[in-house]
Amino acid sequence: MLAVCSFLGASAQQNITINVEKQPVASVLQKIEKQSGYTFSYNPALLRNFPPVTLQVENMLLQPLLEKLFGKTDIQFIIRDNYIILKERQKNVTISGFIHESGSRETLIGANVFDLLSQKGAVSNNFGFFSLSLPPGEVRLRGSYVGYTSQEITFVVDNDTVIHFFLEPTSLLKEVVIEGRQTGPLHNVETGKITLTTQTLQALPSFLGEKDVIKTLQLLPGVAAGTEGVAGMYVRGGNLDENLYLVDGNPLYHVNHLGGMFSTFNPEAVKTMDFYKGSFPARYGGRLSSVVDVRMNDGDMNKLGGTASIGLISSRFNFQGPLVKEKTSFNVSLRRTYLDLIVRPALYFVGKKDEKDNPDDYNRSDVGYFFYDFNVKVNHKFSEQSRLYLSVYDGKDKLFLNMNAKSEGSYNLDSDNNSPNPAFNTHHEINKNKTNFDTGWGTRMASLNWAYAINNKLFSNVALIYSRYSSDIVMKSSSEKELTLSEENSDKIERRVDKTKENTHYRSGIQDIGYRLEFDYTPVNNHFIRFGTSLLHHRFRPEQSGITLITENDTEKRNDTVTFANERVLVKELSFYAEDEMILNERMKVNAGVHFSGFLVQGRSYISAQPRLSARYLLNNDWSVKVSYGKMNQYVHLLQSSKISLPNDLWVPITKNVKPMVSHQVSGGLFGRWRRFDLSLEGYYKSSRNQVEYREGTSLLSGNLNWEQRITQGLSKSYGVEMMASKTFGNTSGWLGYTLSWSNRHFPNGEINRGLVYPAKYDNRHKINAVVMRRFGRKFDVSTSWIYSTGNWATLAKQKYINDMGEETDYIDKLNNFKMPSYHRLDLSFNYYRHKKKGRLGIWNLSIYNAYSHHNSFILVPATEAEFFTREEKQDRSKPVLKSLSIFPIIPSFSYTYKF
Repeated sequence: MLAVCSFLGASAQQNITINVEKQPVASVLQKIEKQSGYTFSYNPALLRNFPPVTLQVENMLLQPLLEKLFGKTDIQFIIRDNYIILKERQKNVTISGFIHESGSRETLIGANVFDLLSQKGAVSNNFGFFSLSLPPGEVRLRGSYVGYTSQEITFVVDNDTVIHFFLEPTSLLKEVVIEGRQTGPLHNVETGKITLTTQTLQALPSFLGEKDVIKTLQLLPGVAAGTEGVAGMYVRGGNLDENLYLVDGNPLYHVNHLGGMFSTFNPEAVKTMDFYKGSFPARYGGRLSSVVDVRMNDGDMNKLGGTASIGLISSRFNFQGPLVKEKTSFNVSLRRTYLDLIVRPALYFVGKKDEKDNPDDYNRSDVGYFFYDFNVKVNHKFSEQSRLYLSVYDGKDKLFLNMNAKSEGSYNLDSDNNSPNPAFNTHHEINKNKTNFDTGWGTRMASLNWAYAINNKLFSNVALIYSRYSSDIVMKSSSEKELTLSEENSDKIERRVDKTKENTHYRSGIQDIGYRLEFDYTPVNNHFIRFGTSLLHHRFRPEQSGITLITENDTEKRNDTVTFANERVLVKELSFYAEDEMILNERMKVNAGVHFSGFLVQGRSYISAQPRLSARYLLNNDWSVKVSYGKMNQYVHLLQSSKISLPNDLWVPITKNVKPMVSHQVSGGLFGRWRRFDLSLEGYYKSSRNQVEYREGTSLLSGNLNWEQRITQGLSKSYGVEMMASKTFGNTSGWLGYTLSWSNRHFPNGEINRGLVYPAKYDNRHKINAVVMRRFGRKFDVSTSWIYSTGNWATLAKQKYINDMGEETDYIDKLNNFKMPSYHRLDLSFNYYRHKKKGRLGIWNLSIYNAYSHHNSFILVPATEAEFFTREEKQDRSKPVLKSLSIFPIIPSFSYTYKF
């Protein structure tokens, strides 16, 4: 027996040589039998339609030879004893379904499904849908998601099956071992991708009690914050308008409040957020530097609940629950500031008292500012395969000033005075003046989505989209002068009334209407294909401004209207994308795709094909290498006149005269996991052309020039290295990041900086971010963040000279010629959790912004400073200095949140 087994083992390891061309498969099997000592067993009908074989192999082992012969056919081979059994290959079955949170039935995005027996897995899409192909037989599926308890289901499957997972959230964020198609930074194919959950957003320190999505992203490597306190992002050397913000897949143009200090995203309504700063998948397009893909909560299908928060400057409210249990849910969020609600009544009573005390001479004023965000999402389930989503967002800033003044008096004129009518010597004059300044700017967005699982491999989503950003600045003033002339000791009276009205307006905006069609297709486990198309009709109103002046007196009335600008641009934007995420083998994973876009404006068509490629290679279980390349086109620009976000900022399209911005970015790096820390070292190089800036000497209000005449286009180049170590599980979590970067601008036409290369304003050479979050049991947690960056660039005059007109003039040798002082800041946050009955919870938060009150320069102001000399000099001298102004010292804040 031992001899027989030894002979069979030796035969299986024997090298086989075959050289045949267009031979019947039966002849090839006979040659294999002679050289291997094995006998084939099969039904002759199985090979009846097998094509002729052409095969050339030399010294190949039996197993690889059989895989080469039958691997891509419907025939399966089994080696048993000294027989090779051929039979028809069993076709895989597909298991599909949705992954939900158990209580609320909220879908979970990016959750993992893994078969413990076949070692194959899948990941849920943006609607919680997954599809997994497996051979028939016993299946042991495990569904898992970070922060949730895993669920296992064991069953025998013979045909396509639908299975849904309902995962229970854990009380603490424990580490979860996720198998299969993993989604962590080590296994993701994308470079520069970071996913944040609402738990992380809520845990970090806040500014004035306001949790902020964009300020959280500022704490990541490769993201420059720009100006102190502003919720802006300059990603890898890009500009403010180069970031694509999506809410449930729909673009937002304006994402800031209060001059950029706060973002429009309400953290209570956010489910997940994916942030891409490189390696953009083909499904994204329209911006050069980053993508912020925010998904909002769908709403609890089973019970009513929500949160209510009150802070220093605003209050927030979130309410969710079922309209029809297990069928229709809603989620409503509202945030509003209330400083105006306190100030306006006080001003009203002060003004009324002034009018009462001085009815002939008073000045009443009404001033206020507020902003609000309003989110609504309704989710209706027709069936397990079909859902309808309605999403609405409305956000606005409002600033207004109303003044009402009156003055009244009488006076006598002697013969030496210049009286309007020498026949009268007594004047009685009443002056009434009203001024109304009103400015509002904001975004309104609505979408209707139908998500439908066409079959167990193909998932679709159809969306109708409406989006609008508008800015209106209106100033109205009116004056009325009533003059009564009378003569002393006489009944002779003459009355004159002069009226003047002046209306000034400035408007800009953009409106989008269109559709989006998306498909997710999983033909086999190692291919995840996405494709889709969209069409948007843009209506741009870059600027509309004018003035109306009405004058009226006793004899005439005049109406004059001057229109400075009234331009409208109609645009059609069509896009199509296709991408395939391929698992080539156990180590190699690739995402390849292309994004096609067409922009039709003013009779001209801009067509672009933008290839995207990302690849990941696993060195071992703990380390991987990634590379990526992406081309991006951008067809809209933001023209800013200030460091902060203002209502007179212009969103403008490309035109027949203004070309689209185009960028190419290459990135690559090493990613790993060491002692429960996720580590990354990533380098990037990005070049772009047709960057848009105001020409030197021009700005928003430059005479009668329209916006196209005020701008110029040039080049930019950015490159750098980013390092990050993060820990996302356990009672202590956080990250440490470092960025070394360069960013330059170049306008060869000479209209900026005489055509010379100069550093970008927010070219911060070094940047360090440290975030630590620590939870102490169920009642208390602490979080801290520290940021350091080298200073921004500023343009300052180094000398002064006297020009031909005899005027003192600044001499500026080049743009951004002075490096401002380094910036650093420590923020702290303390949360106390008071647990109540029936799952209710009260949370007290104390946050400290700039805890050690470091003087961070907001602006540098040239000034002079006296110098002290000895008595012998007998003269006063002064020296030029730069004074640094800071706007945010240490700022403590508190908030209270009640969850029910």
